Amino acid sequence: KFPKDSQWGFFPSASLGWNVSEESFIKKATGNWLNNLKIRASVGSLGNANISPYQFLETMSLSKTSVLINGNRVPYTEAPSLIPDGITWEKVTTYNLGLDLAVLNNRLNFVGDIYNRYTDDLYTVGPNLPQVLGSSAPKGNFASLKTTGWEASLTWKDNFEVRQSPFNYSVKAMLWDSRSWVTDYYNANGDLTTYY
Repeated sequence: KFPKDSQWGFFPSASLGWNVSEESFIKKATGNWLNNLKIRASVGSLGNANISPYQFLETMSLSKTSVLINGNRVPYTEAPSLIPDGITWEKVTTYNLGLDLAVLNNRLNFVGDIYNRYTDDLYTVGPNLPQVLGSSAPKGNFASLKTTGWEASLTWKDNFEVRQSPFNYSVKAMLWDSRSWVTDYYNANGDLTTYY
């Protein structure tokens, strides 16, 4: 999918967590009603190679005309389309801050996260080219994207007896939102509707 000089990528990640509910001063202050309180933080990057193979090579496609010669359609080929100077991984880096909370003997649970995600070297159509060139603009790593968002879930689980048999149930509600901005796009006209 990539030329030899960009086939490898380095995408590290790290995470930290502090289980506050295990601290002695919290146990003394809250008693038995607080079962879990954890603060989480993480940063990590991923490489995206979701493109078709051999996009960095000039390839010539074969087709057949509608013209018949000796009862056969005539095969032909076309000049290769333009290719970008280089193609590499899209790099997605996410910064996340989270909170886990469980109370009332783990019957009520809350999980919440807020995050910022940055996508660099986004693979998309490149700059506009003159119409007289006769070829469409090649795709490449021409853009950057920023996404901010949050997500939260609240779960209640409990059990009781029905005719001397245990009955377990749980109810879960989830809510989330995110918003994205194109922060960089290699296009002199600034036209995103046609090319992005």
